[in-house]
Formats: sequence, structure tokens, C-alpha cells
Amino acid sequence: MMLTSAVMAVSIAIVARKKHPDLQAWAWALSLQVVGYAFMVMHAAFPETMPEDLSVVLGNSALCAALTLYGHGLYRFADQPPNRLALYLPMALMLVVNVVWRNDLHGLFWVHSWLFTGQVGFLLALLRHCHTPATERGVLILGLGGALFMLLMLGRLAAVFTGWTSIAALNESNAMQAITLLVSLASTMMLSVGILTMTQQRAEARLATSERHYRQLVDAATDGICIVQGCTIRYANPRMHQLLGYRPDTMAGTPIQSVVNTEDWPLVQHNHQQRLAGQGDDLKYPARMNTLHAGVRWFEISGVRIEWQGHVATLNFLTDITERRNQEDTIKGLAYHDTLTQLPNRRLLLERLGQAQSSSLRNSTWAGLVFLDLDRFKILNDTHGHRAGDLLLVEVARRLVAGVRGIDTVARLGGDEFVVLLCDLGNTREQAREAARHVTQKMLNALAQPYHLIQDEDPRTVVEHRCTASAGLVLFTGHTTAAEALLEQADAAMYTAKKAGRNQVCVHTPDAPNAPVAH
Repeated sequence: MMLTSAVMAVSIAIVARKKHPDLQAWAWALSLQVVGYAFMVMHAAFPETMPEDLSVVLGNSALCAALTLYGHGLYRFADQPPNRLALYLPMALMLVVNVVWRNDLHGLFWVHSWLFTGQVGFLLALLRHCHTPATERGVLILGLGGALFMLLMLGRLAAVFTGWTSIAALNESNAMQAITLLVSLASTMMLSVGILTMTQQRAEARLATSERHYRQLVDAATDGICIVQGCTIRYANPRMHQLLGYRPDTMAGTPIQSVVNTEDWPLVQHNHQQRLAGQGDDLKYPARMNTLHAGVRWFEISGVRIEWQGHVATLNFLTDITERRNQEDTIKGLAYHDTLTQLPNRRLLLERLGQAQSSSLRNSTWAGLVFLDLDRFKILNDTHGHRAGDLLLVEVARRLVAGVRGIDTVARLGGDEFVVLLCDLGNTREQAREAARHVTQKMLNALAQPYHLIQDEDPRTVVEHRCTASAGLVLFTGHTTAAEALLEQADAAMYTAKKAGRNQVCVHTPDAPNAPVAH
């Protein structure tokens, strides 16, 4: 009996320390039961050193304290303040009785038995505060254990009252003593199993409630939420299915790579590994996703590392930022591009010119800058209006772009002024001069071809116009000359070409700044 109570006490103490501190009172109660049973058998084991009355007094006092702690445990389980009078009154009565009737085993038996019966009855009444649908099984086991103990006390009282046994015989080794020990053991086990079952059921109910609330929050979230484990989507909320165009509850088991745009997969994979290593909880980045209903769209991805079903995973949050990206691209386009021709403007040209200077220095190559101005452009505007002038500028832009390589840049500075940045023209100045002259002459020839400008999409309003251009060319390598200075030198060379008769290119050189080149 003592060994069983001790094992139960230690087991509950371990559980209480790690997960359920409200079980500590129950562990101490079981420990006091061990002490109580130990005192009760000490008289039989050591009759000369432990008097029978002292053994009874100490043993029953420990059991009374144990029942008080059981009551404390039930109050804590029910999250209610304890009724201290009801809990401690039996202990006070036990103390008074032990002092007054210490030498009267008959009186002690009757008072102790009724006190224990009252305490157990109070515990059974307390169970109504702990009874919920979630703890029903544990309350039933606990109630049966308490009822069994109460029946034991009442049975002992009845056996003595009817004369079936004597009080002295209750402390001797006989059938009644064996029944008492067996029933006490069963009651103790049921009390322990009952409280553990109640605690487990309550924990499961709280977990289920928490999961239900979490699922409701996740399902109602405006962001896509998914759990990725081993590069596979293990869970996706309804919003995630909606954003990517999947039917409800069909994304689980889908490889994450299949929904990420191929170009962005290395970035997503790297950041996923960073999160798994616990280094990317604050990481937030944009990436493109392949949706089933809207093609490729931009998403902002953030997340944290979690444990999912016993293994490490990442909890990811996805927000569709396609519209925001489009707005940013539009704003950036307005800031860096000409609205009429969609060519780079002066700001973007200067950025690329700086990049070209760094590249030429790094690769020991030459580059060139061509400044172009249309000849007699004002005549077209004055004769046919600005609509015709705009159509001409758009066509000029198209012809210039068609005449250069992908590494080159065609920009419009404003009005009828265009600049062409020619990169990687060769390793010597002579090679660069010849290559740049050839490309520039090719552009001048293309611009000199007749223009057929259709206004208002009416073929009868076609305006045929012939237009040439004057060009100024400056060659450079590295950062020997500032970008703005290069533009000024090319501009000055262009004006020299106009003065020399138009439709030609002038090359700026340090020793002969504006030397015209025949077309």
C-alpha cells in the first residue's frame, strides 16, 4: 500500500513539475498518505518503541492532512479560491480529538472515521466544480475512488457498531484488515488515475480549443499561409489556395518548387534553408509565383521556423504585391523613361554612362557617346502640328533602337535631342573611333529615310516628311572625364556638325575637338 502511494506520488510530482504545476498539491497528498500508512504499521513492527495510540494519532493526522491537500488540488484544478474553513476545520478537529482522546482508542476510532467520511464527502461535492464535458471521464473515476473510500469508512463503522468486529481487531492482521488495505489501495489508485485523467482531458480540450481558434484565425487570414517541410507544402490555408488558384484543400503534398517561378526558385530555396537554420525569422523578400488562374504574380514572403508533427518546418506568409509592384514600376518608369518614346531619360542615361565608364576601366575597352539632333524639326511642328512631331519622334526612337546592339543605350533628353551610348567598341582608340563612326553613320542613314506619319489613324491624313540629323561623337575610357562633361563635349561636337552642313557626324578629340567626318 505504501509502495503504491509512493510510486503514485513520485509519478504525479514529475508530471506536475514539468507540465502541470496545479498537481503539486495532489503529489504532496499522496506523499502524506505514505507517511500516514507508515505510522499506522509502525506499532505492529516496533511495539516497544511506538505505542499504539501514538501510531493511530500520527497516522490518521497524516491522512487527514492528505485529504485536505486533495481538496486544495481540486480547488486549483477548478481555478477557484479555496474554502479554507471547510478545508482546515477537519484538521483542527483532528488536533483537538488527538489531544483530548489520545488514550481512548474507541473514541479516536469513531471521531477519525466520521471526520474522514466528512472530508471525502466534501471532496465529492467539490467535483461538481470540476465537471465539464471535457473532464467527465476523469471526474467519474475520481468520484468512484472517493465513494469507495467513503464506503470503506462507513463499512468499518457499521462492522464495529454491529459487533461484527472490534476496534482492536481492525489494527490486527485479519480478513477485515486485508479488506481495508485492498479497498484503500483501489481507492488511492482511482484517485490518482482520476486526477491525471482530468488533467489530461483538460489539456487536450484546451489544445483542441486553441487549435480551433488558431485554425479559425488562419482560415480567416487575408494573407496566404502555408507550412513547408522538406520543400513540400504540408498545409495551406483557404486564402493560399485562392491566391494561387487551387481548389480547396488540394495543395498539401505539392512541391513548393512547382508554385515558385523558375527564375526566383534559387532565392526562395536559399531563404527557406536560412529559416530552417533559425537565421531568417526577420527575412521578408519579393518573389514570383506561378498561379493557375492569373499567370505569374509577385508575392512578398515572410515566415518563421516551427516544429510540425515532430519535425522542423517553416511557417510562411504570402501577400500578393503584384499591383504594388506594377505601381512601383510605373513610378520608376516615369522617373527613368521618356513618356513619349519610352526611351531612357537623362537620369537613366547618366546611370548607365557611369556603369559604362566602370566597365571600360575594368575591361580596358573604349566606349562612345553620340549626341543626335534632328535637322529642321521645327518646320514639321509648325506645318503639321505637334501631333505629327510626336509621331516623328516615336519613329526616330524606333529606328535608333533598331540600329544598335542590346548592350547599347538609346535615350531621349527632350525635344528632338537623342543620345546613344555605345559600349565595348574595342581596346584601342582607333578601333573605337572606326566602330563608332560606322554605327553613327548607319543611324544617320536610317534617320534620313522618308517618314510616313499617319495622324488619327486615317490613311488620308498621311504626312510624308524627310528629316536628317546631326551627330556629335565623343570617345572615352574609364572615368577620365565626368559623365556630364562627356555629354557637353558630344553636344558641342553636334553643333559643329550642324554648322558644317548638317546630316553628318563630328568627333570630339582632345587635340582637335570638333573634327567633322564626311557622311
